[in-house]
Amino acid sequence: MNVVSPTQSKGAALIVALAALLSAGRAQAASVPHLDHVIVVVMENKSYNQVRVLPYTASLIAANSHCSNSFAITHPSQPNYIALWAGSLLGVNSNQCPAFGSPFSAENLGHACEAAGLTWRAYSENLSAAGSVLCTNDGMLYTRKHDPWTNFNNLNHLNERPYSDLALDIANNTLPNLVFVIPNNCNNTHDCALAVGDTWLSNNIPAMVAAAGPNGCVILTWDEDDSASFNRILTVFAGPMVIPNFVSPGTVNHYNLVRTICDALGLAPFANAVTAAPITDVWVPTISIENNAWGGVKSLYR
Repeated sequence: MNVVSPTQSKGAALIVALAALLSAGRAQAASVPHLDHVIVVVMENKSYNQVRVLPYTASLIAANSHCSNSFAITHPSQPNYIALWAGSLLGVNSNQCPAFGSPFSAENLGHACEAAGLTWRAYSENLSAAGSVLCTNDGMLYTRKHDPWTNFNNLNHLNERPYSDLALDIANNTLPNLVFVIPNNCNNTHDCALAVGDTWLSNNIPAMVAAAGPNGCVILTWDEDDSASFNRILTVFAGPMVIPNFVSPGTVNHYNLVRTICDALGLAPFANAVTAAPITDVWVPTISIENNAWGGVKSLYR
């Protein structure tokens, strides 16, 4: 007959208690953690399979988490940017400048941040000046159709900045809580080779990840595909808060991304983001042990 000693019994009970605590901790991973900074980088018109094999992008994927079934909402570009900003197309179905039906007063990420006392800025390459309303600049390197915030009348347009201001804000330790980065129409691969865009990302993403900090995240996504892959795009989550080399298999779109950003920054979701599920499986799990539960474990040794 095997006799279990009191010490062995306590040890077994401790294992059971710790297992329960760890299980509770894992359950907490099924939510979006609070983030101090979210940086969203939007590239152009390429499919999942076109870009995931590019040298730098492939290395970013391997070191972080990405969604393998991420989809844009529609075509062409502008309505997808509106969706990424406002959680809705708002009736926009073309690249018309200004967007048809604008200015809009619907809820959007910029207004939501301002109402919650959070900061936001959008940094666009070749934007002529802060708050510019020009439809194009520098021979179409800048196009307003990629800057959805310009179409809203309920936010501070001085937060729409030339891309060079991002480096200044990082250096001055004034990085906003929410950042959108819009490369120009060469660097986003709209008009230039895939290698150009991949090189731009390699030269810029690392500094963004570092600036977002230990409680921040950089989200790299594409507005739409090349119209040949059912609008399947790549979406990558990069930073210390995400699981390395993880593939999220769930089907998501721009509205799920808006919901995820809202949850990360503590904003109330709006429009289609209300019913869209947040992306929760890419985050490093955290274990929170309640005082009373830990006290129960400690009591085993008394």
